[in-house]
Amino acid sequence: MPTYTTPTLVLRVPLNEPLTNQQVDDNFSNLLTGVEEVNTDLLAGLALKSDITSPTFLGTVQAPTPSNLSSGPIVTTIDFLDTRLSSLISNILPADTAIGSTSMGVTTYTGIDLGSPTKRFANLYVEAGHFAANTINVGDASISSSSTGGVVLPANTSVGPADNIIPTNLADKIELTSLSAVTASDGVTASLSYDNTTGVFTFTPGSLTNYATTQYVNNAISSLVDSAPSSLDTLNELAAALGDDSNFATSVNNTLATKATITYVDDEIASLSTLNSPTFTGVPTAPTAAANTNTTQLATTAFVLANGGGLNIDGGTATTTRNTSTISLNGGGA
Repeated sequence: MPTYTTPTLVLRVPLNEPLTNQQVDDNFSNLLTGVEEVNTDLLAGLALKSDITSPTFLGTVQAPTPSNLSSGPIVTTIDFLDTRLSSLISNILPADTAIGSTSMGVTTYTGIDLGSPTKRFANLYVEAGHFAANTINVGDASISSSSTGGVVLPANTSVGPADNIIPTNLADKIELTSLSAVTASDGVTASLSYDNTTGVFTFTPGSLTNYATTQYVNNAISSLVDSAPSSLDTLNELAAALGDDSNFATSVNNTLATKATITYVDDEIASLSTLNSPTFTGVPTAPTAAANTNTTQLATTAFVLANGGGLNIDGGTATTTRNTSTISLNGGGA
């Protein structure tokens, strides 16, 4: 900004009296001096300005902000641009010369971007978005809205890693009515499989050909026990009955070896006298009857000697044993 010295003037008001001729002349001299300084400063300032035909501005250029409805060749400020963009009601369309391809009535333009990979918009605030009739295309995949207000994801959509693909119609798969289970024929080993297309669990039991059922085992035990008594229908009971002898057969054979054979017994019986009129040989023996026994019991020599040593003629009782050479005639005790 050019600067100049303000001329010193003498005013009559402060003096409260008319100016003298000299004071008037001095004022004119001072005014002429001030005009020269202004002219000098003005020329110096104009030398720093741009030409009006093609001006070149430096630094920050400021100008009044036109109203929102202004039009014509006026200077546009940042405030004006913000106001017009916030009230924009027109569509942003690609130029007629833009390159595009048409498929199924939809023209897609290429090479027209908002932002760039290095200079992206942080946020895009819109009331409603229309992307190819409610559909967003990402490569060959299509994301669209459903009739119930949901979002229909493209086939082979994954959650997390690319190989974690969601099965087709996942929502239907998790319904209980969509799940079922069947039993297949016997297999080599037992297994359980799931068909993610039909929602069916298939159980394949292992083959039981080489396994005994409870009925089979019960029948086998019944046949083994047969009609054995309950006290001898277990191995432990049989072992106890055999004296817990692990060599029972040998022990029986050894015991039988000490017994008489049938031939021996038959021979011994044949050598004995018969019961009817037996004939004894050798020195047969028999029990000696008690004194004064008077029955058909056999009398041994011992019985005869004890009871036949005295004779009582008168029928009395002899109290002294005598030999056969003594005869008592008085019947009394000798």
